[in-house]
Amino acid sequence: MNNKSSGFQYTLVLELLILVFTIVLAFLVILPLTNSKVEYPFFTENIVFIFTFILVTRYVFLLKYSLLAKQQAVKVALVFIFIPFIFYLISGLHGFRTFLDEEGMYYPMRNLSADEAQRLGNYMYFEMVFFGSGAIVASIIFPFRMIISVWTLKNRGKV
Repeated sequence: MNNKSSGFQYTLVLELLILVFTIVLAFLVILPLTNSKVEYPFFTENIVFIFTFILVTRYVFLLKYSLLAKQQAVKVALVFIFIPFIFYLISGLHGFRTFLDEEGMYYPMRNLSADEAQRLGNYMYFEMVFFGSGAIVASIIFPFRMIISVWTLKNRGKV
């Protein structure tokens, strides 16, 4: 009994540490865009991309060390929840690309100097595309990982 409760405590501490790490990383990645006077309309999507990329990638590779490991009903529910969520992520990245095509990369930075606008524009573009595409790929893989985990736990007793 004591071994199970200490295992749960370690898993809970790991979950909280990963969540704190993700919050700090998201803050640090968004910091250059918030420190400058940029009219950037994609802060929400950007934060969702960062959180999704970090957390879902962790669940894809380290599922057995998470609280989801033996929660069969939650894993099945996540399979169905992630189907529309993938479309939300694709829509967010498509909205960003459409914004760049219509307004231009440097439109949000029109009040900055040319050098700073170019540096920040490149950062904004590469950071958004990296986390956006990473979040989409991880979210496409995630339901399959959940299905495999449910099947393996049910038939083999492993995560």
